[in-house]
Amino acid sequence: MKYKIFLFSILFIFVCSFSVNAVIIGVSPSILKFNKMIKQGYAEKTITVSTSSREILSGHFEVEGDVSDWIFFRPNSTQFNVSSDNPYRVSLIIRPGRDTKNGNYSGIVRILTDNVAKVEKGAGSSVIAAVALRVYIEVIGEEIIECRAGAFSVPNIEVGLPIQIMSNVYNDGNVRLKPEFKIEIYDKFRENILLKKSLIGQEILPTLYDRIFLEIDNELSPGQYFINVLIKECAVSRLLTFDVLEKGGIVDEGNFVGIRTKKISYVGEPTPILPVFKNVGPRRVFAKFKGEIRSLETDRIIEVIESDEIVLESGKQVEFPLFFVPKDTGTYQISGRVIYNNKITIEEKSKTIKAVKSKQKFKMNIFFLMLIYLIIGLTILILIGKIKKEKRKY
Repeated sequence: MKYKIFLFSILFIFVCSFSVNAVIIGVSPSILKFNKMIKQGYAEKTITVSTSSREILSGHFEVEGDVSDWIFFRPNSTQFNVSSDNPYRVSLIIRPGRDTKNGNYSGIVRILTDNVAKVEKGAGSSVIAAVALRVYIEVIGEEIIECRAGAFSVPNIEVGLPIQIMSNVYNDGNVRLKPEFKIEIYDKFRENILLKKSLIGQEILPTLYDRIFLEIDNELSPGQYFINVLIKECAVSRLLTFDVLEKGGIVDEGNFVGIRTKKISYVGEPTPILPVFKNVGPRRVFAKFKGEIRSLETDRIIEVIESDEIVLESGKQVEFPLFFVPKDTGTYQISGRVIYNNKITIEEKSKTIKAVKSKQKFKMNIFFLMLIYLIIGLTILILIGKIKKEKRKY
């Protein structure tokens, strides 16, 4: 029995010592592909090095293959520290050389730890953990200009301060990009263009994005204005609204959430229309909805609709209860704006509404038709009976 306990203890110590030294490292993603690059171009992607060790491990990168001279790191170092609580993030930067021929290239980035554990006595061995990251690069001769844009913003300003325009721009092409912004500013009713301007944003490297910040001198008087921002290279535009305030003025702000309605309606039956508006400003507002119902088959306005005015406290949301009774089958759409405290929201549109004939009415029509036939039939039988009686008299 004592012999078995002794053997179990030895086995337990061996397993524990093995589990301590069995350190694992990993990299995500394990493969990087850089497509459609050009000579002397630029591309960048981020990888994450992780480990199972709670202790801080030191390590380094080694680059092999055709692309070893094209790969750089940011931070600009091949050394790193990593632990299970603190994964290491690093960007791989690719810069093909000037004389690079068009084609496909590959390489390997080896991620190695320095000695994980040292045995001071006995054989004096050590453990090193490693993992490989594969890199594939395609070089072409065509320059591609392509980008995406979003997160547009134009904040409210005081009289005399510059108009600020902000947007995130993502460079999806293979050349450096300086996006061109085309700006148009309208009055509150969008009847007149008050200002046109073209501005150039800062340079963005391929595969990266930046927050573009532009300013325009402001000579506008206090009031509400609309602004259309077009980024030429991205073929993306946004219509926004902003206020010019008196110094120290309070701005009313509202968010037109959208127009809720049903996808299917029935001819002759009321269909609910619910424009949704939220007061996100600091004080109460008086709000109402104005809109129109349009037939998409004929592109004609079928009906103009308007809600009652509602008092809405700060931070509250409201639905304007309206109804639409289609007279004919077809496809319809509701559009409109919310007017609040002498301000106007950007126009919103509902999903399309398909008006069809009511099945219930169809069934009712059949019922009434059968009832009429039955009454006629009974009337005829009664008349025939009376005629026979009259004949018997004679």
